[in-house]
Amino acid sequence: MHIEIFGLDKYVVATLSEQLHEAIVKLTKVNENDLFFSVFESMIFHRGVDQNAWHTIVRIYLLESDIKHLEAIKGLFVEALKDQTIHLHFEFYPQLKHQVHHVIREDYPLFVSETNEVKIAEEIDPLNQEIFHGNVFEGKEKDLENLDPKPTKKKRS
Repeated sequence: MHIEIFGLDKYVVATLSEQLHEAIVKLTKVNENDLFFSVFESMIFHRGVDQNAWHTIVRIYLLESDIKHLEAIKGLFVEALKDQTIHLHFEFYPQLKHQVHHVIREDYPLFVSETNEVKIAEEIDPLNQEIFHGNVFEGKEKDLENLDPKPTKKKRS
């Protein structure tokens, strides 16, 4: 099952994914590894006016056999997003089971998690950094003197 969200911030959708994952799996019996949420850096407009967070569009791609859960799925989203958006619009895209395929590489973990994500060797603490107060051009004085302060335009021949 794949759920696309338009009109909400990516951090809201990340929280929504975490919040609704288990409930959707329990309701539809979809394999928990097959449930994905996507969010796009998108804007929703009506007559030229930004409608983001006022209107949210939820597209749900689900197996045809799960179509019986439409109202319950809508209810989960309505409850979860009641403080995030005003109007919700749902689009359901039923799919036949044979139309959904996965290619899983066995030599990699199935998902990124806190235990297997790439860590930066040295974390930088912005509060602990020293401000450079020296001359950033030190040793380049000759190069600076040779710079033409007013660049000339080259004439085309």
